[in-house]
Amino acid sequence: MKHAQLHSCSKCAMSQICLPLGIAKTDVELLENLIQSSETLQVNDAIFQQGERFSKVYAVKSGTFKSSRIDGQGNEHVTAFHLPGELIGLDGIYPDTYSSTTIALDTAVLCSMDYDELTQLCTSIPALQRQLLRLLSRDIYESYKANAENADHTAAQKLASFLNNLSTRYELRGYSALSFNLAMSRQDIASHLGLTPETVSRLLKRFKHDGLIDIENRHIELKDAGGLNALIACANG
Repeated sequence: MKHAQLHSCSKCAMSQICLPLGIAKTDVELLENLIQSSETLQVNDAIFQQGERFSKVYAVKSGTFKSSRIDGQGNEHVTAFHLPGELIGLDGIYPDTYSSTTIALDTAVLCSMDYDELTQLCTSIPALQRQLLRLLSRDIYESYKANAENADHTAAQKLASFLNNLSTRYELRGYSALSFNLAMSRQDIASHLGLTPETVSRLLKRFKHDGLIDIENRHIELKDAGGLNALIACANG
């Protein structure tokens, strides 16, 4: 169930990630007026469905979201996980429809913005336009990088890269880079990496045995980040 909240971009803990550096206070107020709502979502609450008409862009204030697509055979393919400070829905701009279904993986808070109004605001705030283009470019780059890595990496390297990516993103947001919760299930991780859930579980046990991580339920600690990076770089995985 969704619950609307009051919002303030300037007081949001994620403002340094979402907002362009040096944006004027008056421009921040214009952006705050653009945000239609700040909602609290519970586990499995959907923001939008695959094929739904594109109209809004969403910013994650807290919590974790999962985007997935259903193929012609009815199989789910997890395409992305979204953390605080990240935008959701930008991939709907070109086809004018959302290309995935996105749901909350835990209790989460989300800000929504009408895309047409956002683009109009960008014309008067060049820094905001540059930030939006930067975020679009980052998404394209991350997608390209992930596809390239998945094509060449072993299963162990894929999982190590995934954990390393989460660590980097959490650190950017001011959280611990070495200790965090995995909001996503083993099955979701497997789908995202093109592996089986059994392989993910087996590799997590192997990483723990090798002293690379410590994991209890969904809480993980990276005990040897250097070892994970070495595994990623290793030709044989």
